[in-house]
Amino acid sequence: MGADCLCHNACLCPTANGFGTSIEFDDSPMKRNSHFWAWLLLFVSFVWGIEFSLVHLSLEHMGPNTFNALRFAIAVVSLLVWFFWSGKKIAQSLSTTVLKHGAVLGALLYVGFITQTIGLLSTTASNAGFITGLNCVMVPIVCWLWLKEKQAWYVWVGVASATLGTFLLTGGLSGFGIGEAWVMVCALCFAVHIVYTGLYVKNTDALVLTLVQLVVVTLLCTSTALLFERESLALIPELLLADGQGRSIAWLALLVGGVLGTALAYVAQTAGQQVLEPWRVALIFSTEPLFAAFGGYHLLNEVLTPMAWLGAAFIIAGVLLAELVSGDKSSATSRC
Repeated sequence: MGADCLCHNACLCPTANGFGTSIEFDDSPMKRNSHFWAWLLLFVSFVWGIEFSLVHLSLEHMGPNTFNALRFAIAVVSLLVWFFWSGKKIAQSLSTTVLKHGAVLGALLYVGFITQTIGLLSTTASNAGFITGLNCVMVPIVCWLWLKEKQAWYVWVGVASATLGTFLLTGGLSGFGIGEAWVMVCALCFAVHIVYTGLYVKNTDALVLTLVQLVVVTLLCTSTALLFERESLALIPELLLADGQGRSIAWLALLVGGVLGTALAYVAQTAGQQVLEPWRVALIFSTEPLFAAFGGYHLLNEVLTPMAWLGAAFIIAGVLLAELVSGDKSSATSRC
């Protein structure tokens, strides 16, 4: 939902729920909830960034689709355990609409992951990191082209600052070829995923919608691994049960990635987008390269140049600017 939809104590947006009807929120509870979800998504971005180093080490022992199949399977099991523990009945919220939108969201996630993997075969990690970070720019553009939503000036300033920061942090592009094109498709898929979630999550159960999309990704990644990574799949029991550092790293990466980086992450994104605009989610997620750089610095002994530190400052400044100005605008609107 666009930032300029706010007026007085209600938010009316004809495309908010995807069915041409208006959605009305009480402003003060929404504002309180938005701060909670923003902080939780920042924690998710932190987990994704730190997890990057663990995944990097794990992929020395298994294929990417094998890893993602296991990671998403652990996420699905985690959510099912939560459903069982809480006594929540999945069937009560499982409708044709939830299945349809969950399948689309799962497919977008899968295509995003698979195109990033393909792209990494013929591009550098820094190029891939920078292009993937461009979904921060793509989200407001997709909102404009698809939903005809105009973004406020502070959104574009925040996005520009975060993009410049990502450029400085990753070193930007050293060239553009087929690998970079694949990663660009990845960034677009992640951007559309954010916008699509915000468009259709309003009238659905966030937990069940998340479960459906994670099941879809698990099935698709498993199918891809069976087709292209049979040797990697065959070595999984040996890797996860044998003694050695590889087992510890693999289990740590899978558990952190599955429980926190996938189950919690996509529940938080899906539920959070019931109150957070897509541009806010994209800006918060733009901090992932920053946390990834810090993770590499502490876990992989990678060196951060002065330019990288400057890039980190621009990312933080972009997020803070948009958040603070947006908060001031919302406060002023609620008093009118």
